Amino acid sequence: MAQHPSQRKLFNPFRGTEYLNRGGHGHIFRLVNTAIVVKIAHRIVKSTPAEEARATENLEILRRERALYEALAAKPPHPNIVQYLLSTDIAIFMRFEPDTLERRLSRRFVTPVPPERQFRWIKEIASAASWLESLDYFHGDLRPENIFLDETEHVKACDFGRARKRGCKIEVATYPFYRPAKHAVAGPAHEQFAIGSCIYTIRTGEVPYGQWETPEQFRDMYQALGRGEYPPTEDDGVLGHIVSSCWHSSYGSMEDVEAAVERVFGTLCEQGNPAACLSLEEHDVCVRKCQEFLAQQGEEGAQGK
Repeated sequence: MAQHPSQRKLFNPFRGTEYLNRGGHGHIFRLVNTAIVVKIAHRIVKSTPAEEARATENLEILRRERALYEALAAKPPHPNIVQYLLSTDIAIFMRFEPDTLERRLSRRFVTPVPPERQFRWIKEIASAASWLESLDYFHGDLRPENIFLDETEHVKACDFGRARKRGCKIEVATYPFYRPAKHAVAGPAHEQFAIGSCIYTIRTGEVPYGQWETPEQFRDMYQALGRGEYPPTEDDGVLGHIVSSCWHSSYGSMEDVEAAVERVFGTLCEQGNPAACLSLEEHDVCVRKCQEFLAQQGEEGAQGK
């Protein structure tokens, strides 16, 4: 099993997996020789009491994420949402996707991103957010790090540990993809700000306010967000007005955001094959592989849903 780059060992209850990535509250391993990944709560082996308390919190977030995936699984899959396969009380199994929007944008100087590809990403992000809203859910932590890209660079939104139903209290926000607000609740006002920041990042290649690395720079960024002072968007004659409108909560719903994007793009989007979901037969094969994997581990969780 591949080792995490840090010296301290990550907890992983499963044999036959390869380390892939660390997220905000979980880490992801790939099942060897498959297109399946498993996400478990972040925990350090031989952890301190403070780290163990954080691990307990991470497990609770993972279980909330599991509940949302199970709710989504009762609906026909959306092509721009990562495909959920199965879960247990400690793990979530998903379809492997090879890249993230954050990593892709970091390579933009080596492999440029044509405007048509940018438009497609934006359209697909808006579509995913609008579909979630139709089910009364909001992502709550929408940013390039939490957006997968498949083999043909179609969007697959992921990481739903912070997702909430409309009107529920927002516990965490990642700045500058959300605006500081007292008593913030899940809804289109909160979510469209993230969409605006995602569009800005895709179009410029930089997060809003640029790079901030010191506590003083973060404080300045946070205070500017709180005052409603946002980076200029006028230089983007195609999408600047949508970014500004999202940052000022001008849209009544995510459906309105999607409609605004559709009106702008028209035929500007890249033509080609749309994002694909696994067929029912392919999905069932992957689920059986997950079940067989769990059975081989001798885990009580082998009866995952």
